[in-house]
Amino acid sequence: MMRFFRYLVLARTTLVEHKLRSLLTVLGIIFGVAAVIAMTAIGEGGKEEALREISRMGIQNIFVRDLLEVRRSVSEKGGYVSDGLSQADLKVIRQSIPEITAVAPVLEKELFVQTDRFQSKHPVRGVDPAFFEVLSHKVDLGRLISDLDVDGVRKVCVLGRDTAVRVFPQRSALGAQIRINGQGFTVVGVLGSQPGYDSDIYIPRTSTVLSESVEPYEPPLTLAILQVEKIPLIPAAADLVKNILLRRHLGAADFELIVPEALFRQQERTRNLFNSIMILITGISLVVGGIGIMNIMLASVLERTREIGIRRGAGATRMDIQMQFLAEAIVLTAAGGVIGVVLGLGLTWTIAAATGWKTSIPPLAVLVAFSFSVIIGVVFGYYPAKNAGRLDPIDALRYE
Repeated sequence: MMRFFRYLVLARTTLVEHKLRSLLTVLGIIFGVAAVIAMTAIGEGGKEEALREISRMGIQNIFVRDLLEVRRSVSEKGGYVSDGLSQADLKVIRQSIPEITAVAPVLEKELFVQTDRFQSKHPVRGVDPAFFEVLSHKVDLGRLISDLDVDGVRKVCVLGRDTAVRVFPQRSALGAQIRINGQGFTVVGVLGSQPGYDSDIYIPRTSTVLSESVEPYEPPLTLAILQVEKIPLIPAAADLVKNILLRRHLGAADFELIVPEALFRQQERTRNLFNSIMILITGISLVVGGIGIMNIMLASVLERTREIGIRRGAGATRMDIQMQFLAEAIVLTAAGGVIGVVLGLGLTWTIAAATGWKTSIPPLAVLVAFSFSVIIGVVFGYYPAKNAGRLDPIDALRYE
């Protein structure tokens, strides 16, 4: 090992003397390693972003969205039009599918919101307590909407974090009054940070401000969130939900099912295919770089034939000669690997800054890319080193 270490030091000195040739030799390794790191970082960043999105939606949830546009289109053509997604639909689904443990109906509208310092159209969601439960929402201040609020049609609301800051920039929103379509509501809570939900206002689903009538009225639901007991049961539950709704709506596909778990699996398959293709391409780049190193090393053996003869004449064994050339190949590819890692990190940072994409660099990817560059040196440096060790010392000394 000590002898091999000395050969590594000697190889470094030899390669530094020919900087440009050494750099050109390992360009394939440099770009290959950099590409592996950059592609892995983009893939991992996309995966983490998808996981955050799925986590926000809830991996065990099924979203059923009412398609009002479809009903309008069918109505204009004189076809059958259902009453839309209803509480009765959800009741049948809950009774028919025991694997569904919670149901959260939602009414969404854009209403006119007003305070002393703020007035604008704003998204408003009519919800039950189950909504916060299935999405794991927590409050920073106050409380969430309760069953008593829903049953008593109380005029209370919960604000998303960004909405609370926007509507009440100079005071705490808790306990403040806010007018929604002319009706007064009291702020009883402010949500913690929930990406995708920070800009909404939440009121009891039974509130008359959500209906077109002044009397309590059950308009079609905009959305229903169904929570499934276990992740493996989600595909079967989603199929049952679809069949129940089609049967109840007499075949009218005026709803859309969104299954976060299925979306995640599809994204994962697409991402894995993309990563496999990119790794294959960069792997080819590394192999081509390795072939280039082999060619240069073979030329180097031919160029230094007299040097090999002198060393053999001075007592160096075949193993010494092989170790010398193998050490040079390893030092060359290791240096290329280090430069490639630095370039890959810089490339990842540049891509993230220029495109806004989320990136994540796993330490294992850096280690694997660098290790692969060293392995390339061993594999493609072995044959030239073996040829150098086989040279006859007398013929090598006579070589011109």
